[in-house]
Amino acid sequence: MLSQKEKLARLKIVRSGSIGPSIFWNLINSYGDGEKALQALPIIFKSASKPVEVYSDQKVEQELENLKKIGARLVFFEDELYPPLLRTLPDPPPLLTFLGSLEKMGKFFQKNIISVVGSRNASLHAKRFCMSLCEKLSDEGVIIASGMARGIDTCAHMGSLKNGTIAVLAGGINIIYPQENTKLYEEIAATGCILTEMPYNTAMQPQLFPRRNRIIAGVSVGTVVIEAAEQSGSLITARFALEYGRDVFAVPGFPLDPRSIGCNNLLKDGAILVQSPQDILNYIENRKVIQQSLLEERPKFAAKISDHDLKKTQKKILESLNTVPITVDELISSIQIHPQEVLTALMELELANKISRLHGQQVCLAPGFENYDGKSF
Repeated sequence: MLSQKEKLARLKIVRSGSIGPSIFWNLINSYGDGEKALQALPIIFKSASKPVEVYSDQKVEQELENLKKIGARLVFFEDELYPPLLRTLPDPPPLLTFLGSLEKMGKFFQKNIISVVGSRNASLHAKRFCMSLCEKLSDEGVIIASGMARGIDTCAHMGSLKNGTIAVLAGGINIIYPQENTKLYEEIAATGCILTEMPYNTAMQPQLFPRRNRIIAGVSVGTVVIEAAEQSGSLITARFALEYGRDVFAVPGFPLDPRSIGCNNLLKDGAILVQSPQDILNYIENRKVIQQSLLEERPKFAAKISDHDLKKTQKKILESLNTVPITVDELISSIQIHPQEVLTALMELELANKISRLHGQQVCLAPGFENYDGKSF
Protein backbone atom coordinates (compact mmCIF):
# COMPACT_ATOMS: atom_id res chain seq x y z
CA MET A 1 0.00 0.00 0.00
CA LEU A 2 1.20 3.51 -0.81
CA SER A 3 1.35 6.23 1.82
CA GLN A 4 -0.83 9.30 1.32
CA LYS A 5 2.29 11.37 0.64
CA GLU A 6 3.46 8.93 -2.02
CA LYS A 7 0.00 8.93 -3.66
CA LEU A 8 0.01 12.72 -3.87
CA ALA A 9 3.50 12.67 -5.39
CA ARG A 10 2.42 10.12 -8.01
CA LEU A 11 -0.73 12.10 -8.78
CA LYS A 12 1.37 15.19 -9.42
CA ILE A 13 3.73 13.30 -11.73
CA VAL A 14 0.93 11.68 -13.74
CA ARG A 15 -0.85 15.01 -14.19
CA SER A 16 2.32 16.97 -15.02
CA GLY A 17 2.90 18.15 -18.59
CA SER A 18 2.78 15.33 -21.12
CA ILE A 19 4.03 12.55 -18.85
CA GLY A 20 2.31 9.35 -19.96
CA PRO A 21 2.33 5.89 -18.37
CA SER A 22 5.58 4.84 -20.04
CA ILE A 23 7.58 7.85 -18.83
CA PHE A 24 5.94 7.60 -15.39
CA TRP A 25 7.04 3.99 -14.84
CA ASN A 26 10.52 4.71 -16.11
CA LEU A 27 10.76 7.52 -13.56
CA ILE A 28 9.53 5.25 -10.75
CA ASN A 29 11.97 2.50 -11.79
CA SER A 30 14.84 5.00 -11.93
CA TYR A 31 14.21 6.82 -8.65
CA GLY A 32 12.50 4.14 -6.58
CA ASP A 33 9.38 6.08 -5.61
CA GLY A 34 7.18 9.00 -6.60
CA GLU A 35 8.48 11.44 -4.00
CA LYS A 36 12.08 11.23 -5.25
CA ALA A 37 10.96 11.28 -8.91
CA LEU A 38 8.83 14.37 -8.29
CA GLN A 39 11.77 16.22 -6.74
CA ALA A 40 13.91 15.32 -9.76
CA LEU A 41 11.38 16.40 -12.43
CA PRO A 42 12.58 20.01 -12.84
CA ILE A 43 16.18 18.84 -13.25
CA ILE A 44 15.35 15.94 -15.58
CA PHE A 45 13.33 18.09 -17.97
CA LYS A 46 15.44 21.23 -17.69
CA SER A 47 17.07 20.63 -21.08
CA ALA A 48 13.99 19.17 -22.77
CA SER A 49 12.50 20.93 -25.80
CA LYS A 50 9.45 21.74 -23.70
CA PRO A 51 9.99 22.04 -19.91
CA VAL A 52 7.48 20.02 -17.91
CA GLU A 53 4.85 21.93 -15.95
CA VAL A 54 4.54 20.24 -12.56
CA TYR A 55 0.96 19.78 -11.30
CA SER A 56 0.50 22.26 -8.46
CA ASP A 57 -0.84 21.65 -4.93
CA GLN A 58 -3.77 23.89 -5.81
CA LYS A 59 -4.69 21.75 -8.83
CA VAL A 60 -4.41 18.58 -6.72
CA GLU A 61 -6.78 20.02 -4.11
CA GLN A 62 -9.22 21.14 -6.80
CA GLU A 63 -9.25 17.74 -8.50
CA LEU A 64 -9.79 15.87 -5.22
CA GLU A 65 -12.59 18.27 -4.28
CA ASN A 66 -14.29 17.82 -7.66
CA LEU A 67 -14.11 14.03 -7.37
CA LYS A 68 -15.54 14.15 -3.85
CA LYS A 69 -18.51 16.20 -5.05
CA ILE A 70 -19.60 13.55 -7.56
CA GLY A 71 -18.68 10.56 -5.38
CA ALA A 72 -15.70 9.44 -7.51
CA ARG A 73 -12.29 8.34 -6.22
CA LEU A 74 -8.75 7.69 -7.36
CA VAL A 75 -7.46 4.12 -7.40
CA PHE A 76 -3.70 3.64 -7.69
CA PHE A 77 -1.84 0.75 -9.31
CA GLU A 78 -0.95 -0.70 -5.90
CA ASP A 79 -4.51 -0.44 -4.48
CA GLU A 80 -6.63 -3.54 -3.97
CA LEU A 81 -9.41 -2.20 -6.20
CA TYR A 82 -7.12 -1.70 -9.21
CA PRO A 83 -8.21 -4.05 -12.05
CA PRO A 84 -5.83 -7.03 -11.73
CA LEU A 85 -5.49 -7.70 -15.45
CA LEU A 86 -4.41 -4.11 -16.12
CA ARG A 87 -1.33 -4.78 -13.99
CA THR A 88 -0.01 -7.12 -16.70
CA LEU A 89 0.03 -4.44 -19.42
CA PRO A 90 3.35 -3.05 -20.66
CA ASP A 91 2.06 0.48 -19.97
CA PRO A 92 -0.56 0.20 -17.18
CA PRO A 93 -2.23 3.42 -16.05
CA PRO A 94 -0.53 4.50 -12.79
CA LEU A 95 -3.91 5.51 -11.44
CA LEU A 96 -7.57 5.43 -12.46
CA THR A 97 -10.60 7.48 -11.53
CA PHE A 98 -13.61 5.37 -10.53
CA LEU A 99 -17.27 6.22 -10.19
CA GLY A 100 -19.71 3.60 -8.91
CA SER A 101 -20.15 1.02 -6.18
CA LEU A 102 -16.85 0.12 -4.50
CA GLU A 103 -18.34 -3.20 -3.39
CA LYS A 104 -19.34 -4.09 -6.96
CA MET A 105 -16.01 -2.99 -8.37
CA GLY A 106 -14.20 -5.51 -6.20
CA LYS A 107 -16.57 -8.29 -7.27
CA PHE A 108 -16.38 -7.38 -10.96
CA PHE A 109 -12.61 -7.83 -11.06
CA GLN A 110 -12.88 -11.32 -9.56
CA LYS A 111 -15.04 -12.46 -12.49
CA ASN A 112 -14.43 -12.99 -16.19
CA ILE A 113 -14.77 -9.69 -18.03
CA ILE A 114 -15.52 -9.62 -21.75
CA SER A 115 -15.21 -6.36 -23.66
CA VAL A 116 -17.64 -5.70 -26.49
CA VAL A 117 -16.91 -3.11 -29.18
CA GLY A 118 -18.12 -2.28 -32.66
CA SER A 119 -19.58 0.24 -35.07
CA ARG A 120 -21.04 3.54 -33.89
CA ASN A 121 -23.28 3.45 -36.96
CA ALA A 122 -24.42 -0.11 -36.34
CA SER A 123 -27.24 -1.82 -38.20
CA LEU A 124 -30.48 -2.66 -36.44
CA HIS A 125 -29.69 -6.39 -36.63
CA ALA A 126 -26.27 -5.85 -35.07
CA LYS A 127 -27.75 -3.79 -32.22
CA ARG A 128 -30.35 -6.44 -31.47
CA PHE A 129 -27.75 -9.20 -31.55
CA CYS A 130 -25.44 -7.21 -29.27
CA MET A 131 -28.19 -6.54 -26.72
CA SER A 132 -29.20 -10.21 -26.62
CA LEU A 133 -25.59 -11.44 -26.49
CA CYS A 134 -24.62 -9.17 -23.60
CA GLU A 135 -27.81 -9.83 -21.65
CA LYS A 136 -27.27 -13.60 -21.77
CA LEU A 137 -23.56 -13.37 -20.99
CA SER A 138 -24.34 -11.08 -18.08
CA ASP A 139 -26.96 -13.50 -16.75
CA GLU A 140 -24.26 -16.20 -16.80
CA GLY A 141 -22.02 -14.11 -14.55
CA VAL A 142 -19.79 -12.53 -17.23
CA ILE A 143 -19.10 -8.82 -16.76
CA ILE A 144 -19.40 -6.70 -19.90
CA ALA A 145 -17.04 -3.78 -20.53
CA SER A 146 -17.26 -1.21 -23.30
CA GLY A 147 -16.59 2.46 -24.12
CA MET A 148 -20.08 4.03 -23.84
CA ALA A 149 -19.95 5.31 -27.43
CA ARG A 150 -22.93 5.28 -29.77
CA GLY A 151 -24.06 2.08 -31.45
CA ILE A 152 -22.60 -1.23 -30.29
CA ASP A 153 -21.03 0.20 -27.10
CA THR A 154 -24.37 1.59 -25.96
CA CYS A 155 -26.18 -1.69 -26.72
CA ALA A 156 -23.52 -3.69 -24.84
CA HIS A 157 -24.02 -1.59 -21.71
CA MET A 158 -27.81 -1.63 -21.97
CA GLY A 159 -27.91 -5.40 -22.41
CA SER A 160 -25.82 -5.98 -19.27
CA LEU A 161 -27.09 -3.07 -17.19
CA LYS A 162 -29.22 -5.02 -14.73
CA ASN A 163 -26.26 -7.10 -13.52
CA GLY A 164 -23.72 -4.30 -13.70
CA THR A 165 -21.42 -3.20 -16.51
CA ILE A 166 -18.07 -1.39 -16.84
CA ALA A 167 -17.80 1.80 -18.90
CA VAL A 168 -14.31 3.04 -19.84
CA LEU A 169 -14.25 6.72 -20.79
CA ALA A 170 -11.79 8.52 -23.06
CA GLY A 171 -12.20 11.83 -21.25
CA GLY A 172 -12.68 12.95 -17.65
CA ILE A 173 -14.91 10.98 -15.30
CA ASN A 174 -17.50 13.79 -15.42
CA ILE A 175 -17.55 14.15 -19.21
CA ILE A 176 -20.51 12.33 -20.73
CA TYR A 177 -20.05 11.55 -24.41
CA PRO A 178 -22.25 11.39 -26.32
CA GLN A 179 -24.67 13.57 -24.37
CA GLU A 180 -27.57 11.35 -25.40
CA ASN A 181 -26.10 8.71 -23.06
CA THR A 182 -26.57 10.86 -19.95
CA LYS A 183 -29.22 8.56 -18.51
CA LEU A 184 -27.14 5.48 -19.34
CA TYR A 185 -24.14 7.08 -17.61
CA GLU A 186 -26.20 7.64 -14.46
CA GLU A 187 -27.54 4.07 -14.51
CA ILE A 188 -24.08 2.57 -14.95
CA ALA A 189 -22.78 4.67 -12.05
CA ALA A 190 -25.63 3.32 -9.90
CA THR A 191 -25.41 -0.37 -10.86
CA GLY A 192 -21.87 -0.84 -12.22
CA CYS A 193 -18.73 1.23 -12.52
CA ILE A 194 -17.23 3.92 -14.73
CA LEU A 195 -13.49 4.41 -15.02
CA THR A 196 -10.93 6.55 -16.83
CA GLU A 197 -7.23 7.36 -16.61
CA MET A 198 -7.73 11.00 -17.63
CA PRO A 199 -8.01 13.93 -15.17
CA TYR A 200 -11.34 15.34 -14.06
CA ASN A 201 -12.96 17.60 -16.68
CA THR A 202 -10.74 16.40 -19.58
CA ALA A 203 -12.65 17.03 -22.80
CA MET A 204 -12.89 14.36 -25.49
CA GLN A 205 -9.98 14.46 -27.96
CA PRO A 206 -9.31 12.07 -30.87
CA GLN A 207 -5.91 10.97 -29.52
CA LEU A 208 -7.48 9.84 -26.24
CA PHE A 209 -9.60 7.08 -27.79
CA PRO A 210 -6.68 4.67 -28.49
CA ARG A 211 -5.58 5.11 -24.86
CA ARG A 212 -9.10 4.23 -23.75
CA ASN A 213 -9.18 1.26 -26.13
CA ARG A 214 -6.07 -0.28 -24.56
CA ILE A 215 -7.82 -0.17 -21.16
CA ILE A 216 -10.98 -1.76 -22.57
CA ALA A 217 -8.85 -4.60 -23.95
CA GLY A 218 -6.67 -4.72 -20.84
CA VAL A 219 -9.39 -5.22 -18.22
CA SER A 220 -10.90 -8.21 -20.04
CA VAL A 221 -10.05 -11.82 -20.83
CA GLY A 222 -11.35 -11.35 -24.37
CA THR A 223 -12.76 -8.80 -26.81
CA VAL A 224 -15.85 -9.30 -28.98
CA VAL A 225 -16.09 -7.21 -32.16
CA ILE A 226 -19.53 -6.67 -33.70
CA GLU A 227 -19.66 -4.79 -37.02
CA ALA A 228 -16.36 -3.04 -37.65
CA ALA A 229 -15.34 -1.29 -40.84
CA GLU A 230 -11.92 -1.85 -42.38
CA GLN A 231 -10.40 1.16 -40.56
CA SER A 232 -12.59 0.97 -37.44
CA GLY A 233 -11.33 2.05 -34.02
CA SER A 234 -12.74 -1.24 -32.76
CA LEU A 235 -9.90 -3.01 -34.57
CA ILE A 236 -7.44 -1.02 -32.45
CA THR A 237 -9.06 -2.57 -29.38
CA ALA A 238 -8.77 -6.02 -30.99
CA ARG A 239 -5.09 -5.38 -31.77
CA PHE A 240 -4.42 -4.40 -28.17
CA ALA A 241 -6.20 -7.57 -27.01
CA LEU A 242 -3.91 -9.70 -29.18
CA GLU A 243 -0.80 -7.87 -27.94
CA TYR A 244 -1.88 -8.52 -24.34
CA GLY A 245 -2.45 -12.24 -24.95
CA ARG A 246 -6.23 -12.02 -24.77
CA ASP A 247 -8.80 -13.78 -26.97
CA VAL A 248 -10.46 -11.96 -29.87
CA PHE A 249 -14.00 -12.93 -30.90
CA ALA A 250 -15.81 -11.64 -34.00
CA VAL A 251 -19.39 -11.75 -35.25
CA PRO A 252 -19.56 -12.46 -39.00
CA GLY A 253 -21.34 -10.04 -41.29
CA PHE A 254 -22.68 -9.81 -44.83
CA PRO A 255 -19.67 -9.61 -47.22
CA LEU A 256 -20.95 -6.56 -49.10
CA ASP A 257 -21.67 -4.52 -45.96
CA PRO A 258 -18.68 -2.17 -45.38
CA ARG A 259 -19.48 -2.27 -41.66
CA SER A 260 -18.58 -5.98 -41.62
CA ILE A 261 -15.24 -5.94 -43.46
CA GLY A 262 -13.22 -5.56 -40.26
CA CYS A 263 -14.98 -8.43 -38.48
CA ASN A 264 -14.77 -10.74 -41.47
CA ASN A 265 -11.05 -9.99 -41.81
CA LEU A 266 -10.55 -10.80 -38.12
CA LEU A 267 -12.22 -14.16 -38.69
CA LYS A 268 -9.96 -14.88 -41.68
CA ASP A 269 -6.99 -14.08 -39.45
CA GLY A 270 -8.09 -16.57 -36.79
CA ALA A 271 -10.52 -14.74 -34.50
CA ILE A 272 -13.08 -16.93 -32.71
CA LEU A 273 -16.42 -17.10 -34.50
CA VAL A 274 -19.41 -15.88 -32.47
CA GLN A 275 -22.95 -16.73 -33.55
CA SER A 276 -24.46 -17.08 -30.08
CA PRO A 277 -23.56 -16.38 -26.42
CA GLN A 278 -22.78 -20.07 -26.00
CA ASP A 279 -19.84 -19.74 -28.41
CA ILE A 280 -18.14 -17.47 -25.88
CA LEU A 281 -19.29 -19.37 -22.79
CA ASN A 282 -18.15 -22.72 -24.20
CA TYR A 283 -14.81 -21.32 -25.22
CA ILE A 284 -14.17 -19.80 -21.81
CA GLU A 285 -15.11 -23.05 -20.08
CA ASN A 286 -13.18 -25.32 -22.42
CA ARG A 287 -10.03 -23.21 -22.25
CA LYS A 288 -10.55 -22.56 -18.52
CA VAL A 289 -9.88 -18.90 -19.25
CA ILE A 290 -10.22 -17.15 -15.93
CA GLN A 291 -8.67 -13.90 -14.85
CA GLN A 292 -6.15 -15.52 -12.53
CA SER A 293 -4.61 -17.51 -15.41
CA LEU A 294 -3.55 -14.26 -17.09
CA LEU A 295 -2.02 -12.59 -14.04
CA GLU A 296 1.71 -12.31 -13.64
CA GLU A 297 3.87 -11.82 -10.58
CA ARG A 298 5.40 -8.62 -11.95
CA PRO A 299 4.14 -6.23 -14.62
CA LYS A 300 5.97 -6.24 -17.94
CA PHE A 301 7.12 -2.64 -17.62
CA ALA A 302 9.54 -3.75 -14.86
CA ALA A 303 11.76 -5.55 -17.38
CA LYS A 304 15.18 -3.92 -17.73
CA ILE A 305 16.27 -2.91 -21.24
CA SER A 306 20.02 -3.23 -21.76
CA ASP A 307 21.98 -0.08 -22.60
CA HIS A 308 23.20 -1.73 -25.80
CA ASP A 309 19.65 -2.52 -27.01
CA LEU A 310 18.46 0.94 -26.01
CA LYS A 311 21.21 2.62 -28.04
CA LYS A 312 20.36 0.48 -31.07
CA THR A 313 16.70 1.43 -30.75
CA GLN A 314 17.53 5.13 -30.41
CA LYS A 315 19.68 4.97 -33.54
CA LYS A 316 16.91 3.25 -35.50
CA ILE A 317 14.36 5.82 -34.33
CA LEU A 318 16.55 8.75 -35.40
CA GLU A 319 17.15 7.13 -38.78
CA SER A 320 13.38 6.71 -39.24
CA LEU A 321 12.35 10.26 -38.28
CA ASN A 322 12.58 13.57 -40.08
CA THR A 323 10.94 16.98 -39.65
CA VAL A 324 7.50 15.64 -40.69
CA PRO A 325 5.65 14.40 -37.57
CA ILE A 326 4.37 10.83 -37.41
CA THR A 327 2.45 9.09 -34.65
CA VAL A 328 4.22 6.84 -32.16
CA ASP A 329 2.06 3.93 -33.41
CA GLU A 330 3.31 4.52 -36.98
CA LEU A 331 6.90 4.62 -35.75
CA ILE A 332 6.51 1.35 -33.82
CA SER A 333 4.95 -0.36 -36.84
CA SER A 334 7.75 0.95 -39.06
CA ILE A 335 10.76 -0.14 -37.03
CA GLN A 336 9.21 -3.38 -35.65
CA ILE A 337 10.60 -3.02 -32.11
CA HIS A 338 8.68 -3.77 -28.91
CA PRO A 339 6.51 -0.74 -27.96
CA GLN A 340 7.90 -0.52 -24.43
CA GLU A 341 11.48 -0.32 -25.73
CA VAL A 342 10.50 2.35 -28.26
CA LEU A 343 8.76 4.46 -25.61
CA THR A 344 11.77 4.25 -23.29
CA ALA A 345 14.10 5.29 -26.12
CA LEU A 346 11.80 8.16 -27.09
CA MET A 347 11.85 9.50 -23.53
CA GLU A 348 15.63 9.63 -23.46
CA LEU A 349 15.85 11.17 -26.94
CA GLU A 350 13.34 13.85 -25.92
CA LEU A 351 15.33 14.67 -22.79
CA ALA A 352 18.44 14.99 -24.97
CA ASN A 353 16.64 17.45 -27.31
CA LYS A 354 16.99 15.08 -30.27
CA ILE A 355 13.27 14.58 -30.91
CA SER A 356 10.18 16.70 -30.31
CA ARG A 357 6.93 15.26 -29.00
CA LEU A 358 3.84 16.96 -30.42
CA HIS A 359 0.09 16.85 -29.88
CA GLY A 360 -1.74 13.70 -30.93
CA GLN A 361 1.07 11.37 -29.82
CA GLN A 362 3.24 12.55 -32.71
CA VAL A 363 7.04 12.81 -32.84
CA CYS A 364 9.64 14.27 -35.18
CA LEU A 365 13.32 15.29 -35.16
CA ALA A 366 13.97 18.29 -32.92
CA PRO A 367 15.04 21.66 -34.36
CA GLY A 368 18.79 21.61 -34.89
CA PHE A 369 18.85 17.84 -35.26
CA GLU A 370 17.22 17.65 -38.69
CA ASN A 371 20.37 16.61 -40.51
CA TYR A 372 21.13 13.50 -38.46
CA ASP A 373 23.78 11.50 -40.35
CA GLY A 374 23.17 8.14 -38.70
CA LYS A 375 26.65 8.07 -37.16
CA SER A 376 26.67 10.10 -33.95
CA PHE A 377 24.29 10.34 -31.04
